Amino acid sequence: MATNTLYLRTPAKINLSLVVLGKRPDGYHELLTEMVMIDLYDELLLERTTDPGIHLRLSGRAVDGDLASNLVVRALSLLWEAVKKKGLILSGGFAADLTKRIPVGAGLGGGSSNAAISLWGANRLLGNPLSVDELREIGRGLGSDVPVFLGSPRAMGVGRGDILIPLPPPEPMVILLWNPEIPLSTPSVYKAIDPSALEFKGIVELTEKERSNRIGSLLKFGNLVNSLEKPAIGLCPQIGKGIEFLEKIRPGNVRMTGSGPTIFARFPEREQALAVSREMKTELGGWTGVFNVLLEAPVPGM
Repeated sequence: MATNTLYLRTPAKINLSLVVLGKRPDGYHELLTEMVMIDLYDELLLERTTDPGIHLRLSGRAVDGDLASNLVVRALSLLWEAVKKKGLILSGGFAADLTKRIPVGAGLGGGSSNAAISLWGANRLLGNPLSVDELREIGRGLGSDVPVFLGSPRAMGVGRGDILIPLPPPEPMVILLWNPEIPLSTPSVYKAIDPSALEFKGIVELTEKERSNRIGSLLKFGNLVNSLEKPAIGLCPQIGKGIEFLEKIRPGNVRMTGSGPTIFARFPEREQALAVSREMKTELGGWTGVFNVLLEAPVPGM
């Protein structure tokens, strides 16, 4: 039976490792990153309506910008146009009710996840006229992280981070997150990178095939790494304080995710992570929570 409404959950992600390989000719940075999704969710109620246009209602955490620029609205608008180009006659529109629980601008991919799951849900409400590859292509135009959420719960991102290599599901893992609740602009973090400090040199100049051949050796990081951590700490020293706090408890299991300012620590059991989370909140303030990695894709069929 066809449905006109879907209730969806859009997960956060963390970058277990993120290596900046250099700056590309197009101005973006060449990345190599391992990502896993976690069970921290925004909630999305998506409805097919008889009223024309895209209508969004936001609640929960505050989001920068007006509704028209929100990634959910942009994603649904692009999907609508892509379906029309296939010759499908459409009327009405979509209404989306989004409850934000994932910290905003925190390196957790909340907005990208909202966009990706919106694409999947709207496509389903229209009878799946677009393939998953077509949805990912639309998502790639919205942001490098968007296609991640239309795939497996663990993946390697190359290029701008938007070219995905699915990886086997992660081992069960407990993740403590801490965010100092200090805004940090992603462009400012990339701008603060010291090119001479990058570990891998010259890979951007290689052909795509040559880069692919070197990926195997580059993945042997050993400990968790994030090339953006040092420039981010320079802009937000509180990140360094959080890492120092957690390293005393879980050495070798602590890193910043994405461009920050959120950091994470891996724990073997939930009880210890919860105790450390409470202690960290008391000592450093900010926002903290304890979550599990996802072992299955966030939407069916991926």
